[in-house]
Amino acid sequence: MREPINGRAARERSLQEMRSEYISMAIHEFRTPITAIASSIELLETKMELDALMLPFYQRNLSRIKEEITLLANMVDDILISGSMVSGSLVARPEATDVVAFAGMVRHQYFHQRADKRQLSIRVSGARRHIYIDQSQLTGILTNLVGNAFKYSQGQGPLLRLHYGKKGLYIKVKDKGIGIPEKDIPFLFTPFFRGRNVGSRAGTGLGLAIVKRFVTANNGTIAVSSGAAGTVFTIIFPYAPDNNPGGHSA
Repeated sequence: MREPINGRAARERSLQEMRSEYISMAIHEFRTPITAIASSIELLETKMELDALMLPFYQRNLSRIKEEITLLANMVDDILISGSMVSGSLVARPEATDVVAFAGMVRHQYFHQRADKRQLSIRVSGARRHIYIDQSQLTGILTNLVGNAFKYSQGQGPLLRLHYGKKGLYIKVKDKGIGIPEKDIPFLFTPFFRGRNVGSRAGTGLGLAIVKRFVTANNGTIAVSSGAAGTVFTIIFPYAPDNNPGGHSA
């Protein structure tokens, strides 16, 4: 006897849910060894510096290990966040934030002492004001865009510009990299889409889709321009209102 269509659809849906739950659980389990490795590297680095054993060779290779750990951790986070996006459980919890200080923290935590010696430059203009934004999501926005700027460029490090305009904060991430083909730009924020010129560079194709969702969830807008001189991502966030408006669903 042939299985009813409704029964077959329900069984396939159940299998899909089980598969999604298993993948989510497995990805969560990756966090523990990644965190342990990162902590061990930090302890090793600190001990070697205290004992005056940090020769350039060790510093260069420890920095490379830290960069790869950060890349792996970001990929795990991207997969977990994409699951939240699909399920509709992604929520922004905004709080008053000094983005200049926050950007400095992100630079020190994620892009400090790179093996290639390149650095992230931060430039600020205008009168500083707080914005209301989910700080974990702001971290995701900055690490994805700045990480891509490092990944797809060589030579000079990327520029993060924060301009406090009349109506909002303008965040620009600029690089002098390989650029984005014009035909790819309309699809850039589509999950799993990767530009035709990325070559063998590692990535999930989720980062920019997550950035777009985070920006939208925090009442911002994002645009991109690209050419022979490199790529610029421009985000605009409104300033903080007088009172915290509460969370917003993404």
